[in-house]
Parts: sequence; C-alpha cells; structure tokens
Amino acid sequence: MEYGTSALSIGRAFRVNLRGLPQAASWGALFSGLLVVLVSTTGPLAILFQAASAGRLSADQRASWLLMIFLGSGLFSLILSLRHGMPIIGAWGTATTALLVTGLPTNSFSQVVGAYFIASLALLLVGTTKSFNAIMKHVPRPVVMAMLAGILFRFGVGIFTNLSTNVLLGISMIVTFFLGRRFRWRAPVVGSLAVGLLVAAFQSTLVNPHISFSPAHPVWTSPSFSIGAIFTLALPIFLMVLTTQDAAGIAVLHNSHYQPPENQIVTWGAILSIAGAGFGGSGVNISTITAAIATQESADPNPKTRYFAGVACGTFYLVLAFFGSTVSGLFASLPVELMATIAGLALIPVIASSAHDGLVDAGYREAGLVTLLITVSGVSAWHLGSPFWGLVGGVLVHQVTSSKLRKFKRE
Repeated sequence: MEYGTSALSIGRAFRVNLRGLPQAASWGALFSGLLVVLVSTTGPLAILFQAASAGRLSADQRASWLLMIFLGSGLFSLILSLRHGMPIIGAWGTATTALLVTGLPTNSFSQVVGAYFIASLALLLVGTTKSFNAIMKHVPRPVVMAMLAGILFRFGVGIFTNLSTNVLLGISMIVTFFLGRRFRWRAPVVGSLAVGLLVAAFQSTLVNPHISFSPAHPVWTSPSFSIGAIFTLALPIFLMVLTTQDAAGIAVLHNSHYQPPENQIVTWGAILSIAGAGFGGSGVNISTITAAIATQESADPNPKTRYFAGVACGTFYLVLAFFGSTVSGLFASLPVELMATIAGLALIPVIASSAHDGLVDAGYREAGLVTLLITVSGVSAWHLGSPFWGLVGGVLVHQVTSSKLRKFKRE
C-alpha cells in the first residue's frame, strides 16, 4: 500500500498534519529523529571539518557553514514532513562536501560559493520544470557512481593510513564499527565515535580549545565565478545531488511504501541551498545515509503518523543550528586521526555501494573503471579537476566500447 497526501490539497494537508502532531508523537519516532542528527554530526560532519581545514576557513566561516546546513536541513525536514505526512529527512550532501576536500585547496572559497549558486540554480530549474524523472533517464548513472566512488576513495584509505600514527585508536574504532555492522546496530558509526573518544581521553590526546556557547552568526561571502570551478565543482555537485542524493533518498521513501513528491523535494532543496550558499552553506537535499532510520517500522509501526520522526529531526537540527560555534569548538578538540577514521568509517557503505553500481553493469564496466581511476588519480588540467576528467573519460570510453559491442552484435 502506498502512502501520501495526494487526496488532500497541500495547504490542507499541512494544517491537518500540524494539528495531528500530538497524536502522531511517539518515543520511537522521537528517538529516530534524534539518532538521525547524531549520525549526521559524526561522520558527515567530520568530512565537513576536513574540507574547512583544507580551505583554511576561519572559525567564524566554519560556524556560519554549520549554521546554514543545520538550519536548511531542519527547515527541509519540517516543511516537507508536515506538508506531505511522511518522514522526509533533510541533510547536506556528504559526497558533495567530500568533493570540497580536494576542491577548496585549488579554488578560493568565493569560487566555491559561486559553484554552490550555479549548482543550486540548476537544481531549481529541474524541480520547477518537473523534469527530474526525464533527466534521470539520460544521466549515465554508472559513470556518476564511479566518480562518486573515486571522490570518496581517499576517505576509505585514510582509515588505514592513520593506523601508523595511532594504532590503538584506529583499531578500536574499526573493530567497534564492524561489530556494530555484524550485530545490526542502527548507527554503528556512533558507537565507533564513542569508543574513539574513550581511547583518545585515555591517551590524553583530546585538546581543550576555547568553546563558545554564544549563538552562531552568518558570515557572508560574495560569490565569484570561474570556468574551472563550474566544471570541477558545480557540475559534479549538480549530478551527484540528483543521482546519489535525490534519486537515492526518494527510492528509500518508495521502499517504505510512500509516494514522495519528487519534484518538490528537488525544488525545496534548491531553494534552501540558494538561501544558504552565500553564507557558506554547502547545500541541502533529501537524506540518503540517515533516511532509513526514520522511514522504517522501528521508528513508528504506523506509516501515517511516522512523519513525526521527520518533524523531530527538523526540530533537533534547528536547535543545533544556533550553536554552530559550540559544535565547531567541540570538533576542534578531537585528534586528527579520530576525525579521519570516523569520516572514513561513515563512508564505507557509500563507497561500497557506489563502486558496485559503477562496475556491476557489464556494458559500463570499463567506462566505470576508467572514471574511478581518473578521479582517484587527482589529475588536473586547464584548472579542471579529476572529477570532471573522470566523467569525460568515462563517457568517452563508454561511447567507444558500446560502439564496438554494437558492431560485434551486427556481425
């Protein structure tokens, strides 16, 4: 059975769901919403701090970035969950943030902000013209997924390279994570972080920076535009949000027997991304990694009241938004090895699934492998980075190999 709000007008559905919140509230949904935020503030946030460090952002810029992604994710979750009566969870793109770890050292932050604007405007065009499904039919998904695997590959490798500097910390976190996977914990990365903090405290490697409990303030950065940033950042961000975030997040809702509003999801994500881009926000979209936490029966056995998990998640994000400076200070107290390990472990499932999707189709296998290798190589030319050249190389190889296959079939 499919669940949605198609029988009601959007405005009426919003009012009905808002009035029904007290009846929809449950401890399971509340905990699921909190768990989503906890998972998002472990691995994905660790990646954000690596990107901020690579770009040498100031503490105020970092806090502004956190303010925008928490605020955008919270509003996305609240608005869409209440409008459509289903747990639609907002998040910032982990993959697109990971892209900035290599993108920020070679592009100024103002150019990165310009790339945010371009990618978000392109997504807004897709959502408002209701062309999401039409575009998805023509996007070479295996090539895009192979590019994603290449972008994230270095984070997976970082799990093990950091063992040389702190073997006890790394081994304890790795073992905890995979034990959690073995016993089907809902959030093994949270357990891994907890163990990592205990080991770091035992080793006295936690530092004590100045932590401010004052609300975060937005810091404006005027965008600038360059051809290199457009093709190396904006284009990959646009493609990855469509394929690895929106398409995957919508599929999670379909798997839970909902009828998600595809084009509204894309549109609202784009609007909130545009609103936050100038203040350093790296974009808002539907969640994929954490979405299943709030959409399964464990959150609420009743699918019609499960939207409370999305409302709870959005509320927690909004509370967290105004303490971006505090969150920034807390993460600055963690050792580098812990941050790198937790970021890599959080991405293990994504790296595995994206590499599989990029190589599983025999017709795209060589193209996917070329895309993966070029992206991992870090090669650049004419101010265009390896993700762009990975896409170009993969598409070209597919054209050559598919022509060869068609020729052999005719013969």
